[in-house]
Amino acid sequence: MGSNAAKEFLQSWLFFALLAQILGRVIRHEDFIYGNDILSTRNLNHMLREWVEKEQKEATYGEPPEILFEWAEDSREKRNAVSTEQKNRYLRGSMALENARRFVSKHCSCGRLVRDSMQWEGEPPSSVDRDHVDKRLDTKMTLSLAILGETLQQARPKMLSLYCGQLSFFRDYGTEETSWGYSQHCRDMMKASGLCPLEIRRMESTMPSMSVVYYASSILTIDKRTCASGCTVWKCRDREKILRPLHMKTYCKVTKNCGERLGVSESEIIKIVREGKMPMVTFSSGVLTLVGYDVEKDTKKRFGVLSHSWEDAIVDSGRDLRNSNDRKMHLCQIETLQNTFNKLLRDKSDVGHPIDFPFYVDVLCMPKQHTDRGNAINQLKDIYRRASAVLVWDRNMLQRPKTDDKIEINMRLRTGDWSWRLWTFHETVLARKNSIYIAFEKEATISVSEIEQERDKVHQDPNDSRHHIWKAGHPFSLAISRLRSGSDYRVQRTWEAVQYRLIKYHSDETIVLASVLGLDVNPIEDIGEPNDDKETIGHKRMVKFLDLLDKTPGLGIPSGIIFLPRPRLPIPGYRWAPTTWLTKQLHPYPLFRPLRKTATIMKHGALVQFPGIILHVPPKPVEAPKFWFPVHQCMHKWYKVLVDTEGKNWDNFWQNEVCTEKIGPSIILCNGKTRDRWEVGVLVKNKGTLRQGEIRWVQILCRIWIRLETNPLIINQLICEMQAHGDQVMFGERLEEQEWCVDGDEA
Repeated sequence: MGSNAAKEFLQSWLFFALLAQILGRVIRHEDFIYGNDILSTRNLNHMLREWVEKEQKEATYGEPPEILFEWAEDSREKRNAVSTEQKNRYLRGSMALENARRFVSKHCSCGRLVRDSMQWEGEPPSSVDRDHVDKRLDTKMTLSLAILGETLQQARPKMLSLYCGQLSFFRDYGTEETSWGYSQHCRDMMKASGLCPLEIRRMESTMPSMSVVYYASSILTIDKRTCASGCTVWKCRDREKILRPLHMKTYCKVTKNCGERLGVSESEIIKIVREGKMPMVTFSSGVLTLVGYDVEKDTKKRFGVLSHSWEDAIVDSGRDLRNSNDRKMHLCQIETLQNTFNKLLRDKSDVGHPIDFPFYVDVLCMPKQHTDRGNAINQLKDIYRRASAVLVWDRNMLQRPKTDDKIEINMRLRTGDWSWRLWTFHETVLARKNSIYIAFEKEATISVSEIEQERDKVHQDPNDSRHHIWKAGHPFSLAISRLRSGSDYRVQRTWEAVQYRLIKYHSDETIVLASVLGLDVNPIEDIGEPNDDKETIGHKRMVKFLDLLDKTPGLGIPSGIIFLPRPRLPIPGYRWAPTTWLTKQLHPYPLFRPLRKTATIMKHGALVQFPGIILHVPPKPVEAPKFWFPVHQCMHKWYKVLVDTEGKNWDNFWQNEVCTEKIGPSIILCNGKTRDRWEVGVLVKNKGTLRQGEIRWVQILCRIWIRLETNPLIINQLICEMQAHGDQVMFGERLEEQEWCVDGDEA
């Protein structure tokens, strides 16, 4: 099929025919033509509104309904009973959308990643340039097919059963991230804007839909760093452009000089911290003054806090003799902060009584001395939770005037450096509701609450041009939103939320995680000296962090931690644990299975409870890291396994690491009901038993990806091969619930 024929076929099938199937009406292509060769969706909103109104009017009478349509999230007022004909139309539409989704994500999507894997030494660099899209297809057309599919999924109601909640027969993949794949056109736009492969991967993984990715990739940035050619999707190796501190006043923006730089006494900061108070500053009549705030007594005192990324270099104005930041700020920055907080915090009672409100800035108020830093970090929990205003300084936003489009403002913030950093995640989670403000040039601000109100307004108004990208108005990811609301499973939510966060020193990672989870950071901060090896300190601190989680009621170690990728800790008894939580996973779901259970630290490893499979392997080595095996004697159920060898030679790995014991290897499953989507697991080998055989003591070999094989042609071929060579086939013995003591590789 030629290029034009392929485009015509896909457009007629996945655009016009899909619309006709979902909306139940004749679709005339003339209604979408704009100019000579351009399709426009300007009439789509009108068609969707007509369809929704028609479906809502069709109600059932007489017999009590079994099925309801829910037209708005968590809204009982917008539910209606469903007729038999409506139900049948809905199910036919579900099948059409699912078939379209599978085809688009598989054949019209580039770089479709079904598993996460770290890059290992000796492997070619991972890249976002892997092109899985047929060369005959236009990348703009394939993007339009995916966006139409997402739009139709969002417009359709949820189908609810009165007996068992949301129907499970048809799983709604539209709620999943990137369910319609990845767009080559969006990647090309992001690359042209100077984004490095890691930034592109982050945007694709954290944005809630392809429509939002397209919107975000259309937004240009100011003063964006340009990355070196050695960057991969896992690591940004270098940033060539050195950023200078930002000046805030017109006169000093021109001269790049606003006079003196101001700071406060280190000894005075330490004195205030040791008194149990919070150090803050005020700026009045050209004088910077350090003050102490007693959190127990001054509960009604209004103060502000600055949140910024150190890598944005906004306040990095000088160096000391050790080449560290000298903890001083430009006069214009301090003056701007004081003016901004005064505007945000003043109320009616302050009229006629001008007050300079105190504010906290880490560059001025955080002690450098190692022995006092832990106490100061512990104070941050109270500082951010009690602050009346948390002001966000992002380099891109500070160089822009404030605009009326709050959705665009939010997208620029989420794609900026401030949203990358682990320390700013810490501040975002701890800040109280309605206290976060974003700063622009000329001391203008907007609150996150205003952005959320605009998002909800756009969501409810189908006539708004931004209606179908209303999710671009989410200031935070779903995991962060749940953490801010005090949701359960805080450890799991934290791991999910920090995937694409960055931190300069990994030895500080557990300090941030502990602070977010309400733990005392002093036991972690006390490990290591400033001149010690950072990697070793990081490993020891991760062990201490895990111990604190294990001992703290209400937290605990999520048992799904055993499914996380390498590198793992090199410390015996903890080799099941990753060295970092910042693993940049596309699908951070393993820690949530099962939610109700936690791991327990034992002498020999981590005690977890998961279903599993004992593999009975044939004498002949398995030829490839992709293989199948049956789990039922009737041969009607087969599992497909893809082994993540992590850069190792397969033949050597299988013979020298997997098949070294008389007892065959096993697979620990994160989900006992593996279906037609890939699930993560770990391949383990036996080391013995504990507690009189109740616990299987195993060593992790590698991660695997497993799914139920549903292709009948493949299953028939596998059965024929087994009948012909019955002595060379692997089969699996399922363990419904099993306790495992898991450790990692031998030291």
